[in-house]
Parts: sequence; C-alpha cells; structure tokens
Amino acid sequence: MKPNLPRINLSIPTEYVGEEIEIIVFPIKNTVNPQKNNDAESLARRQLAFERFMKYRGSLPADFDYKKELREYRDERYGYIN
Repeated sequence: MKPNLPRINLSIPTEYVGEEIEIIVFPIKNTVNPQKNNDAESLARRQLAFERFMKYRGSLPADFDYKKELREYRDERYGYIN
C-alpha cells in the first residue's frame, strides 16, 4: 500500500512539455509564522548570511556568458540522456 502523500499541481509553460525538467523541493523554517523568527540570534544569522551573499555581487567578469556556461553544464551532465 502506498503512503498517502501530499499532492501539488504545477502549471508549466507549454514549451516545457516533452522536455526534461528538474523540480527541487526543500523545507523553509518558520514560513507559517515568520514573526517567531525575529529573535536577536536569528537576525544576526540572517545579517551574516546576507553579508556573505553580497560579497559575490559583481564577482563575475564582464564578458561572462551565462548561457554558454549553462549549455556546457547541461551537455556535460545530461548529454548522455539524449
């Protein structure tokens, strides 16, 4: 007997039909009541995470071609599937 799992319906663009797609699901803590997450320790952790994130801003070269990088990554990872 299969367990009774929650179901989620997704709308996807018609051009994705027949294509391989990836869906990632992960929990986000305290999304039901974000006010519970405003203690000083939590605020300090979020501020530190934001500061670390901002260090990456502008770290790519001006001529970085993200489409080319993505295409090469997909070919490397999924090329054998086709």
